[in-house]
Amino acid sequence: MKRIVVLSLYLIVTFVLFNGCRRGEDDPFISFRSRKARVTGKWKMTSIKRTSTYNSTTEIFTANGSTYTRTELNSNGANSSKTGIYTYEITFKKDGTYTGQINEDGNIANIEGKWNFTGGVGDMKDKSQITLYETSYKDRDDTYTFTGHYFNDTYDLKELRNNKMVWYTKYTDTSTSSYYSSHSEEEEIVFEAK
Repeated sequence: MKRIVVLSLYLIVTFVLFNGCRRGEDDPFISFRSRKARVTGKWKMTSIKRTSTYNSTTEIFTANGSTYTRTELNSNGANSSKTGIYTYEITFKKDGTYTGQINEDGNIANIEGKWNFTGGVGDMKDKSQITLYETSYKDRDDTYTFTGHYFNDTYDLKELRNNKMVWYTKYTDTSTSSYYSSHSEEEEIVFEAK
């Protein structure tokens, strides 16, 4: 009987410890690979849903891995919609660098940069977010290079598995000035391992 009680306590403690190590809400219950090892590799976007609002205009962008639809809704009734080709692939390396390629209607953008996890900012758990520091961007029209501590995006890692990764961000900026208007955005990107 004593052995069963000890074993039960051991299992309860193990469950609590493993469950406490989960960072994303949909992360696997147990993973024997580190978070860095799960991010490292080649990824292909399977879906994106982004809703952006600027003043009285809302843009909804959805993509399924090969095509997109962009719908713009204005409060004055001047709505528009466009569809086209959209693909997004990204490769994360162990050394903290990444390369990516976005194809939107044949305009191919090649991106390079550095990536890392956040260190538990605010009420976020350590390594529950990924931050991308873009160092170069090149498409058919423009080339940009960035130095210093420039960063582009920080996403919550809702799910991080060996073969699936889900990024999520949501924010609202209610600042107003003669140069800047209020803005809100919500975006979820789903990747699968290549």
